Amino acid sequence: MTKRTIFDRLGPLFARTDVRRTYRFSRPTLHFGASEYRAIREIVRSGWVSNGDHVRRLEQHFIDRFGVKHAIACSNCTQGLVIAVRAAGLAGARVALPAFTWPSTLYALLLNHCTPVWADIDPETWLIDLGSVRARYDAVLAVDTFGNEAAVRTRAPVIYDAAHGYALPRLGRRGLAEVVSLSFTKLPTAGEGGMILTNDSALAREATELRRLSARMLEMAGVIGLNSVAHYEETYLKKLQVTERYRKLLRAGFREQAVPRASNHSVFAIRLDTPAVRDRIHAALSDRGFETKVYYDPLAVGLPNTDYVYNRLLALPTYPQMMGKVRQICDIINRAARGRGVGDKRAR
Repeated sequence: MTKRTIFDRLGPLFARTDVRRTYRFSRPTLHFGASEYRAIREIVRSGWVSNGDHVRRLEQHFIDRFGVKHAIACSNCTQGLVIAVRAAGLAGARVALPAFTWPSTLYALLLNHCTPVWADIDPETWLIDLGSVRARYDAVLAVDTFGNEAAVRTRAPVIYDAAHGYALPRLGRRGLAEVVSLSFTKLPTAGEGGMILTNDSALAREATELRRLSARMLEMAGVIGLNSVAHYEETYLKKLQVTERYRKLLRAGFREQAVPRASNHSVFAIRLDTPAVRDRIHAALSDRGFETKVYYDPLAVGLPNTDYVYNRLLALPTYPQMMGKVRQICDIINRAARGRGVGDKRAR
């Protein structure tokens, strides 16, 4: 059997996204006003387009809000993970990570010539289960899956893929480093970007130099990020209202992610009873123009909990602009769960 590369794994994920869909899965919520447009015009006029005052102010926001010693802004979360692994001195190490994650987690290790040591997940929390690992490992790359706060107990060094981790209670206080995503799919967003958080000054110095060489954040991203964090609570509450409306209107049998510590509910994913029901609902919503996500496609095979969860999971759009469509989405889900297709006149 031919070994799958990281690029083979990425293909199906992007193939599932149809840009012609009427309602996308993700959409950034921005609150731009005259001051933001003035700032962007000034950036263009000045010619200082990266790692300037706006980026430094965004870094300071993370330092102040989360009480972390160092915050290093970078071009995206993937590059932030690559840098964090290298700056932590883990290049070439054997690193335990969950197979249930976005491919960037693995990509950061492969670019540092690390050997992935696959871990299964807890079937209820969907977080890494280090107890499932039988092979030797030198370090751990844990993931805040869908915004569910991970807390790994091990003597080995730990880096946290906190792509979905903004505003978690212990953010800024875990492991050697944490890396937050500010992509357009996240709340908050910088359009694109990432933030490395660490209390290790030596790691921060190395990460800052690596960032300078390969992953500087654009000043325009800094403007967008500052605007987004300023309106985070307002947008977050609206997002939670969308999620709560799903809970009230869904009649199909489903389970939500268990939260052992804290969650920011970055993604609202439901675990359906069977793979067939999940696939039927996914297809019905797609036919009606609603983009949903079937992820994360496992990065390794043979992990029972990972396979079980993935084969039953469906993530629904929760950005505030979807509030007026939740009832329609739930009607489609409820009917599809009962086996009534979108072509059934009674389902219209």
